[in-house]
Amino acid sequence: MLCCEREVWLRAFLTCAIGACSMLGDLGLKYGKSAPERAVFDNATHATVGGLTWTLIVVLSRKPIMRSLNAIFSCFLLASFIDLDHFIAAHSWHIHDATHLDKRPFLHCTTVPIVLWILFILLSSIFHSPEFQQASWIMLAAFLSHHIRDGTRRGLWFCPFGSTRPIPYYLYVSLSMSLPYLLYWLLSLHTFTEKSDSNVSLIDV
Repeated sequence: MLCCEREVWLRAFLTCAIGACSMLGDLGLKYGKSAPERAVFDNATHATVGGLTWTLIVVLSRKPIMRSLNAIFSCFLLASFIDLDHFIAAHSWHIHDATHLDKRPFLHCTTVPIVLWILFILLSSIFHSPEFQQASWIMLAAFLSHHIRDGTRRGLWFCPFGSTRPIPYYLYVSLSMSLPYLLYWLLSLHTFTEKSDSNVSLIDV
């Protein structure tokens, strides 16, 4: 009973932490004094939200957080590294060039993670590889958490079909907080599971 209560509180805490971190990051982006400061704050927020997203998925999966630190850190890093495409598209390492592009860089197209996710899922089925499957979900969590946050400005970009309208602020925060639950639900429908001592099937995250 105490264990269940602790789980519920931990889930609630992580869910609120995602929302709070998103809003704090937006304040830092709005009131940052310089372009480099705003860029660092924005990227740190992307990374933290990505890490918290996978941490909540781990908690929902009833796996020990300590055992999943590598996966959490991978999601944290990937959610941050997505912004490197700004510099690639700008052909420059200057913050001003990277943040003043004419169009969105390629890793900010939401079609990319969806196609890669499908590809990795297929590879995991062909080669019976839990590693491919885990990588596919970490990648999807990192990209979607990043894109949803960016979507408040320009919407989600589904190349070659176009972009959605900008995501309203309340919806963006709600989607960010709901994303781990949606991904866990989808993930729990999939193949690679392992048994806990109580014979409950758990996702290997």
